Amino acid sequence: MPYLRLSSLPLDAQTKRHLADELTATVLDILPDGNPEWTSVHFTPFQPDEFAIAGRLVSDGGIADTHLEISAPGVDEKRWFALRNRLTDVVVEALCIPDSERWHVNVKLNGYDPHTYAVAGNAADELDFGDGTAGRVPPNDVFIGEGLREGGGRSGNVAGGIGRTTVVLGFTLGAYLGYRWLTERLRGDASVDAAPPVDTAGAPDGAHTMPAESPSPESAPAREY
Repeated sequence: MPYLRLSSLPLDAQTKRHLADELTATVLDILPDGNPEWTSVHFTPFQPDEFAIAGRLVSDGGIADTHLEISAPGVDEKRWFALRNRLTDVVVEALCIPDSERWHVNVKLNGYDPHTYAVAGNAADELDFGDGTAGRVPPNDVFIGEGLREGGGRSGNVAGGIGRTTVVLGFTLGAYLGYRWLTERLRGDASVDAAPPVDTAGAPDGAHTMPAESPSPESAPAREY
């Protein structure tokens, strides 16, 4: 995810468009893992009275430096050599800087560990954008939004996300219905017919008195409401 910041005297819109296109194309040509959607160019202009060189403000005759910073992970020495030379050429050509002032064009590399750069709260090395930067998927990937999964870059594979969501919902519903069925089954096995209490009062020792038979539905009187 390269990030470029160009600090210079104010530029017109046409020059900014040209620089944005050329700087992005140059970076992506050197860094094969780059992606246009994740490569940004930030212009930070300064006024002549806001920059000094050798103790003299540019407004007082000092020559302004043009400073380009690039932040990107995994840049080895070979790619850094190509970046600093080709990016300098792009800036010199776009701003019509003479060869005698080429020394006033600076390029600084800010390398970083992808784990220290986060997107939507997730470390860059834990995401897989499909057509962009790829990294390992963390064990707790359930907490990462489906829109940041494999697929079309920033938006991700929406269809894949819906399919995974459907599977999870189906599994949850099946587990719930299975739990309800098991609970009802256990309740049915645990129920027994309770016999009415036996009245042994007044009966001889060892004798059991049978309970009186309940009246049948035909002989029982109708209930009055």
